[in-house]
Amino acid sequence: MKRLLAGVFGAAVLASGVLVANAGTAQASPQACRTPWTDGTTYGVSCSGGPYIAVAQCKNGQWVQGASASNYSWSYAYCSTVGSTYKSGTGYALYL
Repeated sequence: MKRLLAGVFGAAVLASGVLVANAGTAQASPQACRTPWTDGTTYGVSCSGGPYIAVAQCKNGQWVQGASASNYSWSYAYCSTVGSTYKSGTGYALYL
């Protein structure tokens, strides 16, 4: 029963069409993201398809998100807007 529920849940997640890419790695989706960009304060992503947004956690614990982008345009999440810098390894692309 547990395997059946896990399989059903896994299929539902894949069918949802939401892609989360962390450190430039796409997870089970045809969309692809380029290597993320950061200057230590800002986190940026550029991916195929869309729309998507950049999402990142800042060192002060707050989360920030960028503007909607698509088709390899860049979306930037600015930690400077919350008086902080980017917490390495927390950024990802969120498909809307």
